[in-house]
Amino acid sequence: MLRLWRVLVLLALGVGVGMVLFSGACVAPVLFKTPGILDQHHAGILMGRIFVRGNYLLNVLAGVLVLDALVLWAVHKSGLLFFHLGGAALIALFSFYYTPYILSAQATNTTTSPQFLAMHAQSETLFKALLVLLCLSFIWRALLRPKRGV
Repeated sequence: MLRLWRVLVLLALGVGVGMVLFSGACVAPVLFKTPGILDQHHAGILMGRIFVRGNYLLNVLAGVLVLDALVLWAVHKSGLLFFHLGGAALIALFSFYYTPYILSAQATNTTTSPQFLAMHAQSETLFKALLVLLCLSFIWRALLRPKRGV
């Protein structure tokens, strides 16, 4: 049963890495570099909707990471739990702090203010840190030797 859990955790981490990588490195540059089709404001609105959908996946991943951290602590006393809990914290920050702020700024049309630009830059940095943390968690979890089935 715990081996199945390990596979599900790796799958969830893979989906999370894919979502972060695809939305941040593939979708966003395409949306924001199509001035003939979308202006910056509408591209931002569309990207915001993509992030809202992606946040559903990331929030599930955060729950899986917290549960896996508990399992790892009980079985391995592994330092991996700090990567997992750090990833869950970054997901929570992105989903419940940065995304609502950015969506609110879009709704009030204040996306050119210095505060918005600073928050947006912070959210981009957080997203990059999340990608690195999820990749490290995936690699460490994949290489962690099973002990009592986990």
